[in-house]
Amino acid sequence: MNDQLQDLLSKVYEEGVGKANAEAEKILEKAKADAEKLLSEAKSKAEVTVADAEKKAAEMKKNTEGDLKMASNHTISALKQKIIDLVLSASIDKGTGMSFEDPDFVKGLIREALAGWKQDASLSIAEALQSKLDDGFVSSLKSAFNSDLKIDFSPQIKAGFSISPQDGSYKLSFSDQDFAELFKSYLRPRTAKILFES
Repeated sequence: MNDQLQDLLSKVYEEGVGKANAEAEKILEKAKADAEKLLSEAKSKAEVTVADAEKKAAEMKKNTEGDLKMASNHTISALKQKIIDLVLSASIDKGTGMSFEDPDFVKGLIREALAGWKQDASLSIAEALQSKLDDGFVSSLKSAFNSDLKIDFSPQIKAGFSISPQDGSYKLSFSDQDFAELFKSYLRPRTAKILFES
């Protein structure tokens, strides 16, 4: 009986161990399947994250390159404009400045400007020219306007003169800077073409 009991116990033990081993095998297989699933999901998420990062990096690169190109174009344009301004200033400013120091040039310009004037006028001349313009010139201007011309010498005007109606509603300025700017505005496109277009 002992043998039978021993056989029975052995059989129960083997069945129990077999079942436990089978259950352990199932648990291990499920754990492996879950691990593979988690690994696959993590890999998929990592691929999506990497793809998003690459897309954002490409967009950032494209935006940065666009910004750099825009800044480069703006800088080149500003540099070209500065070069044009320097060339025009060197060629025009000195010449117009010298012209407005010449009393005969200024007298002729004043006569021409006043020739078409049909109303009472106020003439302001650069104070620096007061000693260079003779009294006869000033008197001839006043007589041409039947004394309806007010003339003063202004320290605010560096070179040249300005004309306005006596009511002061507007003013026409004839200075070396005014003429230089006028000439530059016409010469700027041509100078740009000469300097920067082949």
